Amino acid sequence: MGVSKNSAAGRTRSLLPALATALLVFGADQGIKAIVENSMRVGESIPLVPGFLSLTHIKNDGGAFGILGGSQLLLLVGSAVAVVVVLWMLLSGPGSRATTYGCGLILGGAAGNLLDRLTAGEVTDYVHFSFWYIFNAADAAITVGVGLLLLSAFRSEPGRRPAD
Repeated sequence: MGVSKNSAAGRTRSLLPALATALLVFGADQGIKAIVENSMRVGESIPLVPGFLSLTHIKNDGGAFGILGGSQLLLLVGSAVAVVVVLWMLLSGPGSRATTYGCGLILGGAAGNLLDRLTAGEVTDYVHFSFWYIFNAADAAITVGVGLLLLSAFRSEPGRRPAD
């Protein structure tokens, strides 16, 4: 069986903006990490908004918020699975804009942190709100991407009635 022109066009319409978003997130994440790594010592902190926001250079061998620290194989497999699932979502057909951009944000963030784990065995984190864990641009993109996917899942499609 062949693929219809409409479904192929729909996939392309979803895939291109998602991949562009992923590349933008990946580039920004890797660029900021390089600046932090080349200009700050590990443990150094620069207050940006005193008592609220600092640029703090740390190395994290765990997942988000330090979860699963030291479990490199599990984190590598989890990151690879996330990338595959997001690509599958994008290739399975056109979605809403929220789904498309959510997938792009997750893909770019997961790829950025996956590259760090593969090359250095740990991730560079640097955004530090005084009331929260230290994180990076990839983590923020993943979080916003998941939020967009959840929003998309809970929004009803036009012309579709909710199940009774």
